[in-house]
Amino acid sequence: MDLSIVVPCYKEEEVLEICSEALRGVLANLIEKGKITDDSYVMFVNDGSKDRTWELIESEHNKYPDRVKGVNLAGNVGHQYALTAGLMV
Repeated sequence: MDLSIVVPCYKEEEVLEICSEALRGVLANLIEKGKITDDSYVMFVNDGSKDRTWELIESEHNKYPDRVKGVNLAGNVGHQYALTAGLMV
């Protein structure tokens, strides 16, 4: 089973790398136990942040392209719409 963890983000520059590390650890643990496939990943959805959130999502994706993906929304649309956008991608 593939697992995609969708994380809506708004002004998360201070915690994004910590969150990415923790969620990648969860995925690695579940993959190691055979609970999910190696195709599983975290999808960060930048919800129009004006800080460095998108830059950090791109950086995490460049370091861990198989585990971290991102969507950059043009403006702030709210938590629920950002979550929906991530699920649709």
